[in-house]
Amino acid sequence: MHISLLPISLLVARALADGAAIVAAMTTIGNATVKLNSTVSSFPDNPLLDLLDVGGLLTDSISLLNDINAATHIAQASANLTLLEAISLAQSTISLASMVESTLTNIVNSKPKFDKLVVVSPVILLNLKSEKSATDSFGAAVVAKVPAALQATAQNLLAPIDDAFNSAIATYGEFAL
Repeated sequence: MHISLLPISLLVARALADGAAIVAAMTTIGNATVKLNSTVSSFPDNPLLDLLDVGGLLTDSISLLNDINAATHIAQASANLTLLEAISLAQSTISLASMVESTLTNIVNSKPKFDKLVVVSPVILLNLKSEKSATDSFGAAVVAKVPAALQATAQNLLAPIDDAFNSAIATYGEFAL
């Protein structure tokens, strides 16, 4: 009887690990978001063409994009989440949404600084579009793993992130050709 319970306990542990892995991936995204926000905040008000400032901005943005894409793969590979995992994920999503909204607001508010270097704002627009696309993919992958009864709620938790991206993209959209 011990042997037959072992595979079941391994499956339960795998499902719990998947929920934990998604939460850990969200924590990684949150850390990258905070780092990008810090870089945006410290960007000089009157920048000269300082490649370190621009390079740091691009590096942090690409790092965030890579973390979102990695999180998407984790979510896609995950087993369906339990109710408890979904609740834990909801708490992490609310926290992450707050960080993303703050960072995107800061990016919007920093646009006048970025506009002083002609090439920076169009690059930010491209990065915002890439990050939004990756975020949409990650959100869809996570929502697909949430119990069906909670999927609408999960989508509602993602709405502020989507709104913040849309607003930031609209602000930088004047550079679209």
